[in-house]
Amino acid sequence: MTAVDNGHAGIERTPRQLAAEFACRNLIHAFADHIDQGAAAKAVDLFTDDAEMGGAGQSIKGRDAIGQVLAAREANTSRRTRHQVTNVMFELTSPETAVAQSLLCVFVLGVSEEPTIGALSEFRDEFACDGEGRWRFARREATILAGSR
Repeated sequence: MTAVDNGHAGIERTPRQLAAEFACRNLIHAFADHIDQGAAAKAVDLFTDDAEMGGAGQSIKGRDAIGQVLAAREANTSRRTRHQVTNVMFELTSPETAVAQSLLCVFVLGVSEEPTIGALSEFRDEFACDGEGRWRFARREATILAGSR
């Protein structure tokens, strides 16, 4: 995936472009919220059937494989986190596809200690819109910039 085209910054967009951006931003935030609420397995519904998810040289493909990873994350109840997503840059690449990049700061929560920043990551997302107007992740790629998972 190429970087998001920032050449459109400051240019008014059509209602269709804004609606697509809003829907895709909601996907990004819903993914983080599902994990933070202890319901990571629900995030599989945010992906297309043939979606890819990966990072650090590893990639998994398909909702079944993604669902297994998310179910394992949900089962890890000792890891409590809060994800702060910022700097979302979005581009509609066609009426049915879009790309975005964002920064993610993961706060790891402990019972008695102060919250600590576990990682700062960059996400590169590709989205697809189905015939019913529902946007989903077609690909999510994470690059850890600092820290660890």
